[in-house]
Amino acid sequence: MPEIELPYNALKEEVFKRLQNNLLIDSSQHNRFMEYFEHADLRSEQSVQFLNKDILDLLNAIKSSGIKIYLVSDFYASESIFKSLLKHHGIDNLVDGIYSSASCQKSKKRGQIFEHILSDLKVEAKHVVMMGDDKLSDLEMPRSKGIHSTLLPHKKFRLQNKIKSFGNDKKDYSRTIDKTVRACQQSSAQPLSEYIVFYQVFIERLYIIGRRFKISNFFFVSREGHYLKKLFDAYQDHNFLKESDKIGSHYLRMSRQAAFQVTFKPLHKESFLYFRKRFKNLSLNKFLSNFAFSKDTVDSIVNNFGAIDGDETVEDFFNSSVFKRLKEQPEFIEAYNLNRKQQRKAFLNYLSSFNVDVDKEGINVVDIGWGGTMQEAIFKVFEERIPVTGYYLGLRETYNIQEMTKRYGLLFSIHPYEVYSDHIMMANTQLYEQLLSANHGSTLGYDDSLKNFALENYNEREKALFDDFIRPHQAFMFERFKILLNDLDLICYDYNIVQNKITDLAMRNGLFINARKLKFIASLNKGFYQNVGDKKVGMDYDVSQLGSLRQFIKDFLIQPESKFRFLVKLKPVLHEKRPLLAKLLPMWLVYWFFLFNRYIREKILKRRFFLKYNYFR
Repeated sequence: MPEIELPYNALKEEVFKRLQNNLLIDSSQHNRFMEYFEHADLRSEQSVQFLNKDILDLLNAIKSSGIKIYLVSDFYASESIFKSLLKHHGIDNLVDGIYSSASCQKSKKRGQIFEHILSDLKVEAKHVVMMGDDKLSDLEMPRSKGIHSTLLPHKKFRLQNKIKSFGNDKKDYSRTIDKTVRACQQSSAQPLSEYIVFYQVFIERLYIIGRRFKISNFFFVSREGHYLKKLFDAYQDHNFLKESDKIGSHYLRMSRQAAFQVTFKPLHKESFLYFRKRFKNLSLNKFLSNFAFSKDTVDSIVNNFGAIDGDETVEDFFNSSVFKRLKEQPEFIEAYNLNRKQQRKAFLNYLSSFNVDVDKEGINVVDIGWGGTMQEAIFKVFEERIPVTGYYLGLRETYNIQEMTKRYGLLFSIHPYEVYSDHIMMANTQLYEQLLSANHGSTLGYDDSLKNFALENYNEREKALFDDFIRPHQAFMFERFKILLNDLDLICYDYNIVQNKITDLAMRNGLFINARKLKFIASLNKGFYQNVGDKKVGMDYDVSQLGSLRQFIKDFLIQPESKFRFLVKLKPVLHEKRPLLAKLLPMWLVYWFFLFNRYIREKILKRRFFLKYNYFR
């Protein structure tokens, strides 16, 4: 680049044309690209430069003696970048002027820039001394023009820079992630804190897609969105080029229960389909607890119901006489209709409090996943007239996705179909969720009279779990997150490099889990609280989901990743019931079989087999 003495603006134009030719940018973005190029250039240079104390001391001594100092460089950057770099290092007071090959269109390597400087400053060559670390550009060429020159002892630094110029992006990225994982596996670290790698990838992809789609505001949905918003804000603070270009981030208190409150139809039209599918047997009290009714209202409905125990579980609740009688009870009908209208009104007022023009922008929700219940609810509240787009850590459920309710799983997704990585990444969804707990209760509904609009209930087990386990865990992860961002600054990596690495990390995390982590998972599971349906506290696993052992083994041998979600549950279950057996499980054999199976399918059997047993199942 220095040899052709390319003007800086010409360089920017050339880069833009190459990106445009590869369909990575379009002509409408020209002015914005030109504006940001220099910001990005400066940022990248700042991240790799450091001051040489010995040289700095020498320059200070020269300056104090009254001698003027000029910066001469063959670097392609503009004069404004040099000024910014000098200011960044706090040495702009040392330099009296700047001459660069990009500005002068003359280079040190060919010697013309020295003639230009002597002419511009109106000085004789014998009164000038040139110092630098390149033998040709800084020693021989100045001497050929009659300038005194000396070579700085920078061979060690030049060698280091040369070595650093060689590398492998894939290996560099892998080493950086491995460094983070090792730090998270120390005895002083919080168990499972290596999950910060997955969250960092999600946040980075969220930011990239936000910039690509020109999104102005994200709504991070509670409660997992509380910590995700904190990470997103930190990511933007670390990477932004201009303060005005940050994407707005807002914390939206919502839950499945609150979502139902604002979307319930008139009683004669409401099917309660979600509850019917997931909670066949319910007590009357448990069903009524899914509404934002006061305790007095619930007690009154149950007491006026007749001779019935409100806590007694009713078999096949939604097809029972109890449910039929409830829908005919005037007190329930009145409470239901009033609640439905008040909740919708309060929620719309709550959204208005964010001062975001949702009619113009639409609404972009960010959540852990896994299907889009709250996204659908918001879409219905606005009577399906504005787009509500969802950005999730992962998608694992099918919904009636429409043009105005698009959604994306940024780490894994069953849309448009599942691939190898999706099976692995979605196996431990409950851990992604549990590690993102928030320091407040679940949103039950909305009330205009409250400061944050949200009616909340903080289960005591949840609160204790957060204070004792999640809070210190999130604090440790946040510190590692900031270190990881710094470590990744100097590495170029693409989607495939990242996805392959985090897939392997997810596999190892699921299979090779020690007793300390198993104990931590058991504590998390005991405090897991469901805020809809039967309000169940705790988590257990249904062995019947495995199906027949014969079919399980067959599927595992052909497509082991499809059964990974069961394998990762095996050790936690055995740890609770058969701890010795849990220790004896040969998980390394399982891991190597995964690698062997994938290699055979992708490298040897190739296309036909790979398509059949990965996509068309």
